[in-house]
Amino acid sequence: MKKGLLFILLAAASVCLPAQEKENAAKSYRVETNRFGANWFISGGVGAQMYFGDNDGKADFGKRLAPALDIAVGKWFTPGIGLRVAYNGLQAKGATPYANGPLVDGGQYSNGYYKEKWNVMNFHGDVMLNLSNMLCGYNEDRVYSFIPYVGAGFVHTGKGPGYDELGINAGLINRFRLSSALDLNVELRGLLMKGAFGNSGPEGLAGLTVGVTYKFKKRGWDAVPTVPMVPESQLNDMRDRVNALKGENESLKRDLVEARNKKPEVIVKKEAGFIPRYVVVFNIGKSNISKREYMNIEAMAKGIKATDKVFTVTGYADKGTGSAEYNMKLSKKRAEAVRDLMVNEFGVPASQLKVDYKGGVGNMFYDDAKLSRVAIVEE
Repeated sequence: MKKGLLFILLAAASVCLPAQEKENAAKSYRVETNRFGANWFISGGVGAQMYFGDNDGKADFGKRLAPALDIAVGKWFTPGIGLRVAYNGLQAKGATPYANGPLVDGGQYSNGYYKEKWNVMNFHGDVMLNLSNMLCGYNEDRVYSFIPYVGAGFVHTGKGPGYDELGINAGLINRFRLSSALDLNVELRGLLMKGAFGNSGPEGLAGLTVGVTYKFKKRGWDAVPTVPMVPESQLNDMRDRVNALKGENESLKRDLVEARNKKPEVIVKKEAGFIPRYVVVFNIGKSNISKREYMNIEAMAKGIKATDKVFTVTGYADKGTGSAEYNMKLSKKRAEAVRDLMVNEFGVPASQLKVDYKGGVGNMFYDDAKLSRVAIVEE
């Protein structure tokens, strides 16, 4: 009867899972891996456990139930994979045909077998798999999680001769979210041993406990930032600007050749025409300059060297990504990267370039956050 009730409870929880997942599907997302100090937890539970051995069928079901205590400490390394170290135990009960058996606790069953009772301790490490997060995506508001685990450990009893044995552990944690810090757990577990308590064949313990888990800070996971694709129309616009700068580059080359070929007695003041501002676009969170920008920066550098004017390199960042402090540092790095490339690679005098930076800003061009991750060179 009790086994049937347990089966019904677990089946009901699994049936509720698809409906809940449909309701919260829009909230599921991929996450970034946290630091080692995040997502630690401690849990405890109480319940009952039952021993299985050579003579486990010689006592009634209720007579074989013994109190159980679970304590565990662990960490989730990803939303789907975690490790824990745990203690399971308290008591176990059994039956033996030997009146002087080492675990006999006094008393005799009606069938002539003698009652056994002893304290048992199982220390083990487990690998846990949160299949709800692995199959349906991480959702910090998910009410129910399906978490099987497997592990190995050391089993000890201090009664009689004192038995020590290695054991294999496996089980299922039915986790119900109570709050961001607390979960309710219904755990079904099993332990398999070989001759641990004086029997000749395989032995085991099966248990069912109910308890709570406290999750230490930092708890939960951050979503992976979504990087939008650049529309083809904007790529075409940038290609047109590149081609226009190539034309200006050729024009500047011709002007420089003509200036060099003029007679020495003619004093020529180095003065170029209007030099449009130039925008260097960066990838999200980066300050390194891609090779595709080099030809345009070279053209701008030649135009600047052809004048006596001072230009300003101003860095920007997208305020929708990162903190204000981080964006201020990133915008400065972007401006310095363009300035350094012009000075060190293309020979622009450092006196002709100033650096400024604005930190995180709103959408600067075409209502597109990606085009706020820039450095702008202008007079």
